[in-house]
Amino acid sequence: MLVLAGCTDKTGPEPLAPVVTTQEFEQRLTERLSRAVSGALEPEAKVTPPSHSRSVGCAELPEGGPTWGVRPRAEMTVSAGGKAEKYLDDVDMWMLREGFAEHTKRWRIDTPADVREVTAEHEDGTQLLMEMARNSGTFTVVLTGPCTWPPDRPGGPPSSGRLPPLPPPPGPTQTRSEALNDACTSPKLSVYNLSSRPFAGRGPHPMALVRYSDERSMEYAEFFLPDGFAPRYQPGTFRRNLDQVQLLVCVRVTATRDSRQDVTCRYASEGALLGGGRPFTFDLFESVYDVTVREARSGKLVSRFTVPGRQGAEDSCPYRMSYNRKLARGIDEAAFARGLRPLFEARR
Repeated sequence: MLVLAGCTDKTGPEPLAPVVTTQEFEQRLTERLSRAVSGALEPEAKVTPPSHSRSVGCAELPEGGPTWGVRPRAEMTVSAGGKAEKYLDDVDMWMLREGFAEHTKRWRIDTPADVREVTAEHEDGTQLLMEMARNSGTFTVVLTGPCTWPPDRPGGPPSSGRLPPLPPPPGPTQTRSEALNDACTSPKLSVYNLSSRPFAGRGPHPMALVRYSDERSMEYAEFFLPDGFAPRYQPGTFRRNLDQVQLLVCVRVTATRDSRQDVTCRYASEGALLGGGRPFTFDLFESVYDVTVREARSGKLVSRFTVPGRQGAEDSCPYRMSYNRKLARGIDEAAFARGLRPLFEARR
């Protein structure tokens, strides 16, 4: 009996050749960055045009690749000052909705400045890296593609078109029942109510109100829409039909300067049934109320105006006691109503 061994290649099998050209995947990376800008960022965020680079060699990839393969890379920088971290979160959310997975977030302390880092990966091989140094006001978005066939290597893929087109961009999600601030601060990603009636036809155009402040250490007095501007209560209930809401009124409260005036507010002691009250003294600050009105179902901007804080010191007391000493002067309710009434009564 004679047994013969077959010939073997000690170097192992040849890595699979890439099937997509470098130029085609570079276009894909540019398209993804463009969609992130239009889908997650507001005009106040300044974005640089994408810059492109290439690295040669794919052997270090988990799936392997030839040493002559090329990995394309695209990068953009977003500048947004104090809102940079907020917009980084918005781009991160957009990428998750675009199908990026294996998502990680961390603060890197192995650098001269603390750096916030976000990574993720798409099933098509695209890797995402976002970085922002603490308090820098800017962050970078880097997309790196998989192994591709370089343009200067002969015998490549016969043609482009190997990449399927991207699906339509994801639409906004509804936040009516929770995280209402998102419909005001990230209107491209979140809307108040997808089933709300459009802002169209003859008035009245019912409204909903969201109040918020960017400053956690500040308090402000609770305020409401003018009487009759919200949807009516459903018969026999204390619930309003929120599908009738056509406009979302977002009011951001900002303290401007110290009024040099203190105000003492009285609150019932914990467990007390009647007043008498427990006093708490606030530092009263002058204030401004930035009002942004959006269509409830789409987030589209309808109007924007400001209202000063003009209430007296005692009328500015917040409803609940807090240990934050900074208090914004209460909103000018008459001016607030004058700004909203033309929208409420508009003929569209």
